[in-house]
Amino acid sequence: MVNLNNTDESWVLTLSPNRSANWAQTKLLIAVVAFMVLLIALAWAFVGAWLILPFAGIEVGLLWYISYRVSLFTYQQQVITISEGIIKLQAGTYRPRKSWRFIRQQTYVGLVEASGQFDCIQLRFVDDTQQVVFGEFLNQSDRLIVLAHLKAVPIQVLNDKWWQA
Repeated sequence: MVNLNNTDESWVLTLSPNRSANWAQTKLLIAVVAFMVLLIALAWAFVGAWLILPFAGIEVGLLWYISYRVSLFTYQQQVITISEGIIKLQAGTYRPRKSWRFIRQQTYVGLVEASGQFDCIQLRFVDDTQQVVFGEFLNQSDRLIVLAHLKAVPIQVLNDKWWQA
């Protein structure tokens, strides 16, 4: 998902992954699956196959852990702030954990075209000292929206053929 806030002093692009379910919905799904697994495991335990109970617990525990990690990943975001002389990129989950600063006149957006039908373009800020990939979690249409916004600022966009190797 891409949000643009434009003020007189700066442009702020907020990038975040598309989220099909929030954490409350994910917990509800886990509870329903856990109930079904527990029901089946208890039925087998009453029949005499009590050894199934620890494995049912492990299954529910793994489902919870994997669902938590996936849900946590969907709450990350990147904020690109573009002012007259500075481009600032911040990334993190719930709050900025990493931050990069670029001088706007010395920075361009490196674009690597998609190599196949199921591939996405890659975007990165490049200057003399560093290059930082951004928007990796976006789908192709959102990446094209980000590219259109950055061209409108305007920031120079160059194809990076050498990066593909």
